[in-house]
Amino acid sequence: MRMLWISLLLIATSASAQSPPSVDCDAVKNSAAPVELAYHGQDGTRTVVQSYRNKSGDYVVWSREMPPSTQPKQPVFVTKATFVDGLPALAEMSTTYVGKFSLRTGKYTPDGLPRNFDRRSDLTYRMHSVTTDGDGATEERTSTTSYKFKSEGTVAVGSCVLQAIHGESDTANDAGRTRHRFLVYFPELKLSATAVDAEPIVDSLSTIFSEIKHVN
Repeated sequence: MRMLWISLLLIATSASAQSPPSVDCDAVKNSAAPVELAYHGQDGTRTVVQSYRNKSGDYVVWSREMPPSTQPKQPVFVTKATFVDGLPALAEMSTTYVGKFSLRTGKYTPDGLPRNFDRRSDLTYRMHSVTTDGDGATEERTSTTSYKFKSEGTVAVGSCVLQAIHGESDTANDAGRTRHRFLVYFPELKLSATAVDAEPIVDSLSTIFSEIKHVN
């Protein structure tokens, strides 16, 4: 579960994706207006991410990850991540789990991750985290991520054409367990879409949406 949370934090596409008619492409690409991206993985996992961005590199990203429709009893994860100079600094996660894992907060200190990293080069970095669960238990961990840049281009999301940087990553925790992820980063949105099985498929893009809230 811990590696899933870090993946959500670092917490991204299909030319056939649909975008609502109300989407303002100029605001999406050339302003700091909040933006929402929805996508899904090949396994049916559905994710919505919302970026409250600004030009300084300090911004907040909310994400809600929902299980496939074939697994309705699996938990929903909601994460609020705060970035400073494009680097993860703080996070709050809530889930539909009952008990100590229903809520978690964390502080993050990256080592070897440049400010406002553009994802256009290979990079290996470490992430030190101090997390506190709902029962007050605190845990310190360090993970190592090896990121591989694959390609750069554009992708059409409805009526908008966005810059897209494609990559893959392997993140190993203290116990040596590794999680592989496919990533597509949208620099104009300050958002990534990620999946474990193949590149995620974008469903929608909008500047008009309801704010994500914690589940508890």
